[in-house]
Amino acid sequence: MNNKGAGGAGGGAHDLGGNKPPVLRVDGDTTRTVAVGEPVSLTAFVSDDGIPKSRTLRNIPNIVRATPDSTSGLRLSWFVYRGAGATVTFDPPQSVVWEDVREGANSAWSPGCEPPPVPPDGKWVVSATFSEPGTYVVRALADDGGLMSHEDVTVVVSR
Repeated sequence: MNNKGAGGAGGGAHDLGGNKPPVLRVDGDTTRTVAVGEPVSLTAFVSDDGIPKSRTLRNIPNIVRATPDSTSGLRLSWFVYRGAGATVTFDPPQSVVWEDVREGANSAWSPGCEPPPVPPDGKWVVSATFSEPGTYVVRALADDGGLMSHEDVTVVVSR
């Protein structure tokens, strides 16, 4: 968890003992069929133990981070895990799931990033629209800032 940045810069800055990964359940079939340009609805239910505590990644001017530091707090993002180079548009836009440290990058590692509000019922809903036919695997990644859980959905896109 410290290697991921959950312990803050330098690690060990936050109590991570007892943390469990988020509990994630994707609703519906694990394979969906849709036409190009037609949105497919993706719903995930996520809960967490609240460890680590939610925190915003502070922007400290002129500081180069030598070790990972990240926002903590429950988040869920959908992204294309496998599939040929089509453009996939998610609505609402999803946070970046990799370590993008540029300010404003919408990544848990970017300065100023704060955890999104968690839906009161733990139900996260997004639509995905594909620009090209093919078979795609989209992944739901639940992340509490320390540990992650994922589930995949295969989307077969036809003309």
